[in-house]
Amino acid sequence: MSITFPRKFTIGGVPVTNIKEGLKSLSRTSDPGSFVGLRSVFPTLIHGSHALEIAGLLGLLDGERSDLTPTGRAVAHSRSVVKTELTKARAVLDQLLERFEAINADPDRLISINRVYLYGSVMRGDPLVGDIDLEIEASRGPAYANDFQGYLRDCRSFVRRFAPNYVPPVYMAESDKAMDHLVFGQRRAPILKGAVINGRNLSTIPAPCQLIYTIQNGINRDAPILTTHPDFDPTIETSHEIPHLASIDVPKFGIPEPVDARFIAKFHPSGRIAAHDFASPTSNLLARLLRVYERQSSTLKVHVSGDTLDPAFAKRSGLTDDLSPKGTIVLTAETDRSELRSFMKIERKVAMIDGMLTVDLKVCDLATLQRRRSDEAHANCLAVVAATIHVADRFHAVALNKAGSNYPIEATVTTASSVPDEIGPLIQQFGSKISGSLDS
Repeated sequence: MSITFPRKFTIGGVPVTNIKEGLKSLSRTSDPGSFVGLRSVFPTLIHGSHALEIAGLLGLLDGERSDLTPTGRAVAHSRSVVKTELTKARAVLDQLLERFEAINADPDRLISINRVYLYGSVMRGDPLVGDIDLEIEASRGPAYANDFQGYLRDCRSFVRRFAPNYVPPVYMAESDKAMDHLVFGQRRAPILKGAVINGRNLSTIPAPCQLIYTIQNGINRDAPILTTHPDFDPTIETSHEIPHLASIDVPKFGIPEPVDARFIAKFHPSGRIAAHDFASPTSNLLARLLRVYERQSSTLKVHVSGDTLDPAFAKRSGLTDDLSPKGTIVLTAETDRSELRSFMKIERKVAMIDGMLTVDLKVCDLATLQRRRSDEAHANCLAVVAATIHVADRFHAVALNKAGSNYPIEATVTTASSVPDEIGPLIQQFGSKISGSLDS
């Protein structure tokens, strides 16, 4: 029993299959950078960043975003299926139960169906359901109670009716194959994928269930719902590390926060930005813009705390105040051998202003340490990075806004009085280009 989603289901504009693949990548590496940078799923780091934020809002990630929560593990192992109306699912279940009655009515039967427990969405009566989750307990027919070898012989004979050349690959495989065919017929209905025969998987989890069939009393569609399977023992450790959740709650998204700015560096501990990571070479506008404006090789970094800043920057008054991944950050550019160091401090906010959802970026400070005026090439490169982060904030806000209240929205760029006037329009210009590349 696992979470199932309708085909093409999206949360906050992100296909749930993309979130699932990102979660799997993160679980393998314990690195959120592997989530946002999953190129096979997300065309740019901006798309990956938005999906990571959605995963965080859904409670799928721990506080450090380096591991999955139990719900996150369940979503990582979820499946996308075509949802079925409850009435149709119940019709399939009724046919299956009638099949069991017919099997048990034969005194010379090869197998007996002893008990059937129902779990999940069909048991709850959800209007739309994924799989029919059943635990089917079966055994040898009464004629074979003391003749195990005869039972296996007749299982092989039965299987060879529809597979004439069948040879059991392992001991007792013919029993499993015969049971599967007798229970489900020649072709199992897709909605019965969640049904298991003698698997004992569902009885080991603390999930509600309903005993809907016994060999003694037949079908009981109105049987009481039990808190757990009667054989469930909480003191017994099992190998089930994936929580068996039937569904997750998708919250109503309110006013969004800015994204975690570390996405631009794929969460590298040093904050170093590798422009080639942003997107595939054919659509990597960030890398192309940096090549245009970078006169000499520079190292670009994003800092969300003072811990990663070079001491030379830390001497700047107030530079490290109030830094946070989703708020005020510092961008730095250093040429080889640190001959030239520049920085840009930016403050990011998303707020409702006069009925308008406003995504704002403010450049609070910009300077080159060794010069009275900021280096033009460095300023341009930092503006490109700032614009990319601003576009990511807007991309995230627009997607959540569409999934929520759908307020009017605008993106603004402002600058402190000490920052050159041309920086604000430059960031807006770069942002328009990058935003346009996302839509193309």
